[in-house]
Amino acid sequence: MYEPSVDPLRVIDAHVHTWTRDIISEKDLEARRIAAERDGTEPQLDSPIEALEAAMSDAGIERAVILPIDSGLNQDMPLSLKEKTDWHADEVMGNPDLLTFVGIDPRRGNEGLDELERAVKEKKCGGWKMYPPNGFYPDSEEFYPYYELCTELNVPVVIHQGFTSRFKHIKYGRPVYVDSVAVDFPELKIVLAHAGIPWVDEALTIASKNPNVFVDVSGWQIFAARSTDRIYSMIADARIFRVFPNRMLWGSDFPLFEQTMPLKRWKDFFTKLRIPDAILEKGHPQVSQDEIESVMWKNAARLFFGEKP
Repeated sequence: MYEPSVDPLRVIDAHVHTWTRDIISEKDLEARRIAAERDGTEPQLDSPIEALEAAMSDAGIERAVILPIDSGLNQDMPLSLKEKTDWHADEVMGNPDLLTFVGIDPRRGNEGLDELERAVKEKKCGGWKMYPPNGFYPDSEEFYPYYELCTELNVPVVIHQGFTSRFKHIKYGRPVYVDSVAVDFPELKIVLAHAGIPWVDEALTIASKNPNVFVDVSGWQIFAARSTDRIYSMIADARIFRVFPNRMLWGSDFPLFEQTMPLKRWKDFFTKLRIPDAILEKGHPQVSQDEIESVMWKNAARLFFGEKP
């Protein structure tokens, strides 16, 4: 029978964000105000590195992966692409527990390719964050040089999937538009962020058939807080698809869901996750401590930090 470990469980948050209102667009600030007004909360206009570090310390989270977004082709941004790369790289400098990616819109062409190479080689960024809802489908062959470069640099790509904020386009976030990329670049490690909400079955199917594809569960706090059966069913399905546990990553999307479920509560929910009897009675097995450890830190340690736990 499954028994929780008596030792503190190591945790890596595979999906967080940092920013201040000085580096993001007025449109994104307005989107945060609209979302906060809808939820009856205060808008999250700043998320400095200090806030992340404090939340991690309080929650007992060991390491985190910061995922910047490049919205510079469809919004007026205070910083240039290079300046934004440097802003994120500089904020984690000297802290080996924090890893930043580089956010680049692949429609930038050669400019973006040059910046991707500089970010990885010179600024020590750990991979590429892509945000299709800014207005593009990721399987366009004009973007293939980016996937080739990531393969050469041996860095993963995290691709936003599913739901998005105001002023962006959800149709570009369907997981099906990643399938041909995964097929054509089998050595490229790809993470489907948010497990594709609302196209979860689609995300799991694509990850199932492509062994280089992972999913993360950032943003699933909305179900942990309001509809837990949705999470339990997703985990059971992900096991059938052979995505859980070895190609699933725990993440929070910090700080975007702090009002829904604070980081510490989200970590505690998942580390103590137990499939309820109603689902077990349908033939699904209970989760084990080893499986939880894979999702909470081992998979991310291998994928992002190059470790072999």
